[in-house]
Amino acid sequence: MIDKILGKEVYSSTGLKPTCFDLFSGAGGLSVGFAMAGGTPLGAVDIDNDSITTYKKNFPMAQDVACCPIEEWKPRTVPGKVDIIIGGPPCQGFSLARGQRFLDDPRNHLYKYFVDLVGLYKPKWLVMENVEGITNIGGGVILQQIVEDFANIGYELDYKVINMALYGVPQLRKRAIFVGNNQGVKFNWPEMTHYDNRKNKQHPNIDAQLEPFNSVNYALSDLFLPQGNYFSHRANAQMRGPRNRNAHSEPAFTLRVRGDEFALCENPATSAFIPGPAPNEEVILLEPQNEFHELMRNRYPSWIKCEKLKSIKYKKLPELIDTRRLTIREQARLQTFPDWVQFEGKITSKARQIGNAVPPLFSAQLFAKVFELL
Repeated sequence: MIDKILGKEVYSSTGLKPTCFDLFSGAGGLSVGFAMAGGTPLGAVDIDNDSITTYKKNFPMAQDVACCPIEEWKPRTVPGKVDIIIGGPPCQGFSLARGQRFLDDPRNHLYKYFVDLVGLYKPKWLVMENVEGITNIGGGVILQQIVEDFANIGYELDYKVINMALYGVPQLRKRAIFVGNNQGVKFNWPEMTHYDNRKNKQHPNIDAQLEPFNSVNYALSDLFLPQGNYFSHRANAQMRGPRNRNAHSEPAFTLRVRGDEFALCENPATSAFIPGPAPNEEVILLEPQNEFHELMRNRYPSWIKCEKLKSIKYKKLPELIDTRRLTIREQARLQTFPDWVQFEGKITSKARQIGNAVPPLFSAQLFAKVFELL
């Protein structure tokens, strides 16, 4: 199904392909999806050094990449040469604080720079993501302001809160997605590819072409690592105890910036459990067992020069003893970063980069629909 959505012309960095700037790029989750759909990133900006180092490693063709505050970014690409501006302005200024929503939080000025750069470069399209709550803060005042700000520079905006699991991401994660253009064109959102099979496994009214949510083990089962029966999230101040999901049949929780909050467990986690250490990073792959494995492993872009790991048959996986943390590659898989994407920095930094990203598998489907209208 994914191949039908994205088509065959993926990871092409030559020819007249759509181009983008990625603002507040992080490690480049949106840019990876942009490339998966067939586009070419031209530039990116973020204030985190490790994220930008990761971005440069994975997108060597992008020449306007800078680690600096967005206020100081001066890309060399001239206005009119960028088809789409994408990004996720920091959302802290749009969040709850002390029981009150602040509409004039000074951190919201970063979003204004996103608007200003769209107005300066005049791309045909823009794609912006944020927390789902942005659509109802202040009774919709912030949402109305966002729509008006882009309308003032000539862009009609459409928006939607999307559960990423409906698009094949093995993770229940909701994000607000904004898509706009200055062409007077109506945007058609990508059709969902998966359905929630957890409550009623029969779903007689579900389109037969849809597939059930991708589970944790569905995404990870070709990695030669001990697998769990449960995917667990550690307890924190807001929770009385850990949360557990069936790793065989359910997606993961939303990945947060601390990778040590999640564990694969043989039995359901109880109390304030502390996961055991993660196994060594995997260097062995089992033969791919499904479409997801194929997509993550076998579509390397032309600009990534590395030797693909060969698949090996094993009769028995290593046994899981109690609980263990996830490896970086497992976290990347659950966020749908293809295996060719490499992360720079310490383990905690890598986990943060992954947790902050937009799942590339969803963004690829989104950009494929945008590209149809360019």
